[in-house]
Amino acid sequence: MAFRLDYIALPILVLSLGFNSWHWGSVAQLKDIGPVIAESAAREAPLVLTYSYIGQKAIALAGMQERARASAEATFGPARERLLAEHDLTMENLFSERFSSSQYWLVKTHWLPPVALLLFAIGWWRRPKKIQTIRTGQRR
Repeated sequence: MAFRLDYIALPILVLSLGFNSWHWGSVAQLKDIGPVIAESAAREAPLVLTYSYIGQKAIALAGMQERARASAEATFGPARERLLAEHDLTMENLFSERFSSSQYWLVKTHWLPPVALLLFAIGWWRRPKKIQTIRTGQRR
């Protein structure tokens, strides 16, 4: 079997998009730092805003608000004091400091979904295609 880039990139895309969407979407469940992070994302980080939107819709659809709140507390809770004290530097603090392991992996996988999407598109475009011969008539 030949190396298929699209077969490798698609699971990476789905998993990394799910991870980022879950964690950034769960921030909306926190009443104190949720609006601070959402405001900063709208101002400075369009990709975080996209993940947050997708995650909020998926969390609401699945009805997992309590799990999302617990996940957001574990991920962003250690940064609470810093985020509330420095509203203007929210994204800078989240992307430059290590507050929790989940937040660390959010920073490391931030650009992974767009890159995996690009690799999937290239792999899909370059995939092996069926070759069909042309028949001009029936043989007797």
